[in-house]
Amino acid sequence: MIDIHAHILPGIDDGSPDLETSLKMAEIAASEGIKKMVATPHFIPKEREVERELILEKVDELNNLLRKKGIDLEIYPGQEVFLSPEIPELLDKGRLITLFDGGKYLLVELPMMSIPQYALNIIHSIHLRGIKVILAHPERNMEIANDVNRLRDFVRIGALVQVNSLSLTGVFGRTCQKVALKIVRSGLAHIIATDCHTARSRAPRVKKAANLIGEKTTKLLAKENPFLIMEGKEVETSVEVGREKRFGLVERITLLFNSLKTIKE
Repeated sequence: MIDIHAHILPGIDDGSPDLETSLKMAEIAASEGIKKMVATPHFIPKEREVERELILEKVDELNNLLRKKGIDLEIYPGQEVFLSPEIPELLDKGRLITLFDGGKYLLVELPMMSIPQYALNIIHSIHLRGIKVILAHPERNMEIANDVNRLRDFVRIGALVQVNSLSLTGVFGRTCQKVALKIVRSGLAHIIATDCHTARSRAPRVKKAANLIGEKTTKLLAKENPFLIMEGKEVETSVEVGREKRFGLVERITLLFNSLKTIKE
């Protein structure tokens, strides 16, 4: 599997605090079947502007250490960029790192509480520069949580949707879990990723989510589409999807079990 959203670089944002934690996260990722991972430290214009040179340096450092330790995981550079009107200009100045540093896909985070009025215009402006936007964990946005169909406006203009694997298994609570599942069921999700920050509760785990959504969906969202993104190729999108799919008995039992397990933990 390919994880396009991870905060594994040490001491650079609110993710891994040190190399020891990064190594533990890498070991967990490898044990979960993740072979490639994009390091996506936060970039918040005017608040937390991490320079690309530092990210590239940290990626090289971590990859060298993973090879020495024999951990079967390769790290690539990227960023999680907070949605703001400054993004197009920052791209023009070469300040931002696209996923895999490939110049084709940019991971963009919406505010938690609302969808800014300028959101669609800024995303359209990014697309005009030949770069596709991937919305990071929109299930955590309150307006989308209240109406998942709000995502269709973004997909119609070409944006992709990334859902957190930990959202699907209830780590962020029942409401977020329900929204994440609805996004997947409605065919509005294009990628699942871990958005890992630690080696504990927010570790890079995806197997539980994979068991829940099924082998076919996991293959598309965690393998095939991320591979296309890595290669800089087009990912198929459609907002003309059918009714929300219903999970089968086994999937519902798995969902209930995972929910109860999360509460106990």
